[in-house]
Amino acid sequence: MNKWLIVFSVFAFLSCLVFNSCKKEENFPVVPVISFNEFKKYGSDSATCTINFTDGDGDIGLDQLDTVAPFNLQSKYYYNLYLVYYFKDTLTNTWEPYDTKPTTSKIDTLQYAYRIPNLTQNGQKNSLQGTIKVRLNAPYSIPGQKSFLFKIVLIDRALHISNEVSTGPLSP
Repeated sequence: MNKWLIVFSVFAFLSCLVFNSCKKEENFPVVPVISFNEFKKYGSDSATCTINFTDGDGDIGLDQLDTVAPFNLQSKYYYNLYLVYYFKDTLTNTWEPYDTKPTTSKIDTLQYAYRIPNLTQNGQKNSLQGTIKVRLNAPYSIPGQKSFLFKIVLIDRALHISNEVSTGPLSP
């Protein structure tokens, strides 16, 4: 009877080992997909914005030495996370990007740009999912605006641009 208990125990252990080693890796699209998580204000002097992301080829983030084209300082790919400021136009009741230089003919929108560090860990397989939290320093909103929001995009190292998400209406 003891012999059968040992055989059963070994069989159960091997079965568990086989089933756990066959754990299927999640597959995500190679283009990053983001979703808004949270916008948290800390008085009027700072805030944090948190997004969730998935990426099928796991190439989110840049190394400090990623500074040659297309990641050079003059390129839009130097930064890989953008939060673009929109305000509620009370006359048209629409969301408009805030123009930081209204006296020029070219619109220069207010945006916060970040260089997210390389999130790929050594030995990592392909897919990657997680949360990114960034801090916005004062002023994170325009004085006099009653309502604002941010539209957010994430860019991976293959220059895939994620979907655009919105924080939804926020108050200063």
